[in-house]
Amino acid sequence: PPKQREDSRWRWYEAGMLEMAGREGEAQPLLRAAAAAPTFHGFLAADRLKLPYALCPWEPADPPALRKEVAKEPALVRALALYRIDQSGWAIREWNDALTRFDDPRRRTAVALAQEQGWFDRAVFSLGKVADEQRLYTLRFPLHHDADIRTAARRNGLDPAWIAAEIRAESTFNPNARSPANARGLMQLLPGTAASVAQRTGLPYAGAESLYDSSTNIALGSAYLREMEDKYGQTYQAIAAYNAGPTPTARWLSQRPAHDPDLWIETVSYKETRDYIARVLAFSVIYDWRLNGDALPVSDRLLGRTTGARKRFACPSP
Repeated sequence: PPKQREDSRWRWYEAGMLEMAGREGEAQPLLRAAAAAPTFHGFLAADRLKLPYALCPWEPADPPALRKEVAKEPALVRALALYRIDQSGWAIREWNDALTRFDDPRRRTAVALAQEQGWFDRAVFSLGKVADEQRLYTLRFPLHHDADIRTAARRNGLDPAWIAAEIRAESTFNPNARSPANARGLMQLLPGTAASVAQRTGLPYAGAESLYDSSTNIALGSAYLREMEDKYGQTYQAIAAYNAGPTPTARWLSQRPAHDPDLWIETVSYKETRDYIARVLAFSVIYDWRLNGDALPVSDRLLGRTTGARKRFACPSP
């Protein structure tokens, strides 16, 4: 259908098929259209065309009077108080009740207030009703635990933007996150995985509950990323293994050892992992921009390269 054909992912692959058929002239407009999207496939298209990455941040006005009004909403006051004492279920109920009385500007202000309290996932679950809200990058891609992320990045020789992207994809910076599979904390580590990493690296680990400590979680999660990077050599494969585990990743590598990275990702048989790889790579570009103002090209990043010419960002003309 037309909506799917207008997606950057579809356009990237349609352009690739046209190029393979010798129809480069028809492929170019599709690549340019794809490159206008701040997505994994949009960034790939921008690399192919040697264009800057498309990013149009939106920072709407947040008048002090409006903030004061929203901050006094009783349900929001209760929601934030409940969140601070780790009663997230009740906090979300109060939050949802408060949002029924907010228009779009007040809802965005509530998200900003929640972020100031460390409740970062409200930007994911409460923004997007208006198309422009996808461009609220300051809210949607928070910077937190910066010192721990940079320390872990230096220790393991990793890009801090990758670590931040993993945290954003895994827990949206919620240190108390716990999955149905018992993965815990910012980087959603299983206690068994954390114990093994700690044993191999000598990093401190005091049992499953210690994974709710942000410094411990980031240190162990980043060390595990380093292990995956060393094992596979390609960042996109390491991301697959971090999400799905080594056994499925080994199977996918044995089945399609010669595929180009984008096609290898696209043929991963777990939809969750397939989408996860693309999401983390896109997030890492955006976090690189947030941290440094420019970014390592995603075409280099997915192959494990950490140095080279960097890409600038620009808002495409309509």
